[in-house]
Amino acid sequence: MPNLHLEYLFEDDEQLDPTALPDYTTLDFVSNGSHIYGEIMWPSENYPKPHPCVIMLHGFPGTARNDDISHALCRIGCVVIVPHNRGAWGSEGKYTITHCIEDAHNLAEYAHSEEFTKKYNVDPGQIFLLGHSMGANSALNAGKKLDWICGIIMLTPYDPTRYLNRNKESYFRSLLEEGKILQSDGIDAIYEDVVVNKDEISHPNAFDQVKDKNLIVFAGTYDSVSPINEMILPLWQKLEAHKTAAVQKRIEYPTEHGLLGRRISVIKEIAGFIDKVLGKC
Repeated sequence: MPNLHLEYLFEDDEQLDPTALPDYTTLDFVSNGSHIYGEIMWPSENYPKPHPCVIMLHGFPGTARNDDISHALCRIGCVVIVPHNRGAWGSEGKYTITHCIEDAHNLAEYAHSEEFTKKYNVDPGQIFLLGHSMGANSALNAGKKLDWICGIIMLTPYDPTRYLNRNKESYFRSLLEEGKILQSDGIDAIYEDVVVNKDEISHPNAFDQVKDKNLIVFAGTYDSVSPINEMILPLWQKLEAHKTAAVQKRIEYPTEHGLLGRRISVIKEIAGFIDKVLGKC
């Protein structure tokens, strides 16, 4: 089991070896014919190998970043991949919710491949999917199909099917208005993609596939985008009623959707979850 350097979660290692420095490079990965761009970060080469790997998935449309989390995880010894969704922020292709899920799944498979694990010293059995908001939707729906995934980390997850089921389409469409900066076939196309695939995307419907997976979910008491009762409890209550040996935890903070005001606590909990889970993977 790799020895995560939790002491560097919020501190720099002042004894960095100049011949083994942490660094980053450009991610250029092809998913279903489209180039997905982003960043790959790795820790000091002096850290124990192989490393765990965390794939960080942004929300909709991706203006909210989680660089504080990615840098903290890299400092303690994780390889971190930060992709931009298909059709977002320079990545090729058209944006849809199902494309985001496909890209997350394909990228996880790539991170699990011998090509990637050898190049970046990654343990193929210690790969995590971490997503915020719509990115948590991608993490859940991609991770549920990967038997080898080590853990799923969900920050204020957004289930795009909940408002469809409750005849509150206007709420979802108002969110999609922010997608005008994405490359897509328009709001109607993104909306219809969810309607057609709602049974496959729905978070409660993922229960059977994730009930014995390591999973942590973060909620905001005052979250107006992903209300706890609508977006989190429908799946969580099923998980809570199920007995499992997996590490599963729900944490609630008195915050809004971005968890601002509790980011330090969030990072500590994520690192603690990864550290605890590693012995199980």
